[in-house]
Amino acid sequence: MGRTPSRSVQAPIDHAPLEWTALRDFLAVAEGGSLSAAARRLGVSQPTLTRRMAALEERLGAELFLRTPRGLELTEAGEAILQPARREQEARNAEVAVTGRDRALAGPVRITATEGLAIDWLTPELAVFQRSHPEIEIDFLIRNTNVNLLEREADIAVRLGRPRQVDLVARKVGDLAYGLYAAKRYLDERGRPSGDDDLHGHTAVVFDEVLRHAMLGAWLEKSLGAARIVYRANSIQAQIAAIRAGYGIGAQAAFIAGRRPELEHVLPERGLLLEIWLVTHPGLRRSARMRAVYDFLLARFDEARCALAGQVLPGEPCP
Repeated sequence: MGRTPSRSVQAPIDHAPLEWTALRDFLAVAEGGSLSAAARRLGVSQPTLTRRMAALEERLGAELFLRTPRGLELTEAGEAILQPARREQEARNAEVAVTGRDRALAGPVRITATEGLAIDWLTPELAVFQRSHPEIEIDFLIRNTNVNLLEREADIAVRLGRPRQVDLVARKVGDLAYGLYAAKRYLDERGRPSGDDDLHGHTAVVFDEVLRHAMLGAWLEKSLGAARIVYRANSIQAQIAAIRAGYGIGAQAAFIAGRRPELEHVLPERGLLLEIWLVTHPGLRRSARMRAVYDFLLARFDEARCALAGQVLPGEPCP
């Protein structure tokens, strides 16, 4: 962006239709007048958006923006695709609005959540809902990274951390407590650590994708960095199985570990709380089936807030 294009080699133009995500990013930059403003609106980092715009310009074989003292301005090529991009946006908004006016308590609702919450909490909780709404189909998308609700990859998301995209409806519904746990028989053999000096003689179980979450990764490194890693996996279920099998000490959500009596809480002062947010697209809340699921989850999160925050054992009410 803002470069003088090389004239020595002309890259072939890809005539396949542009993906909506590329047009959406272009519109955000065009309407915001700067990469920083557009990045905040889209909920991405500025370097990421810069790379996306560079890739779009390379694909089109033309510059879309010029840098000026007033900010970014559209080139002729940028002006040429501005209105088509806006028409595509209007068509998508209309689709969401029509979908949102659906009043039938029937049909699919796609929910996305992390593996631990999806399997150990949301799935059994939503079984209660589905029994009273048998025509609503629960469709789970289990991801330990965020999906794009604005692109309808899911209808409702349960996220660990406040969403940065401003065009979503988001509500904090609780906190999720994490702690360090190990099998009791492992601790009987290796001893119960009381600090970093003791951890040097212990082994660790690590969930790879936890390290991609900035807050979780920093906490785990600080809390368990002195132990030697002997097992890593990209699945929470594999990780909890490894901890139960005696591989070593690992991080786990308190409500998951609390249901397994063979596990023991290690170094309980080294805990972590992550915010839980329930997120959806504003248009979809007008759908009866989406609203029914959303309201049910709000109520269930409220009832389970103390257990999820590690204040009581799973299934116990708040004091």
